[in-house]
Amino acid sequence: MKKSILFFLFLLCVSFSNSLTAQIKHFKGNWTKLETTYDFAFDLYIKHVDGNQVEGVFSWEFVNYDEKNTISKNYYEEKIGAQAKEYVKGTYDPKTKQYYLRGYKKEDPNRIISLDHYRIKEDKSGNIGGDSKTMGTWEGRINGQVIRTDNV
Repeated sequence: MKKSILFFLFLLCVSFSNSLTAQIKHFKGNWTKLETTYDFAFDLYIKHVDGNQVEGVFSWEFVNYDEKNTISKNYYEEKIGAQAKEYVKGTYDPKTKQYYLRGYKKEDPNRIISLDHYRIKEDKSGNIGGDSKTMGTWEGRINGQVIRTDNV
């Protein structure tokens, strides 16, 4: 009887610890804005932390300014290659495979990014696509490929 109880407790602990493992996903891609030539490359790391809650970080690199906009050219031309980080939190809906993320903090010494909101969907291959609420609109476009998924 004592061995049965210990075995049951062991199974309970193993199954409980498996449910506590978090998942980290790494995506690599680009962000653009409709009707512009803006281009930002990114690495995105998302950690599934609790239930449908996620947190992560975008590592951004500025690639190209909007060539049709002289203000953009004047501001960004010397910043090509500059990097920044944007920390995000949000939710993940496993049924729709949709991430809803919002930026809450940034490290941006070159002032190349703004905190943003994102609606990103995973496809069957694990790649992502979606939009961002750039300057109050949903004209930002984000696309990326899954690089790695780890359980921690």
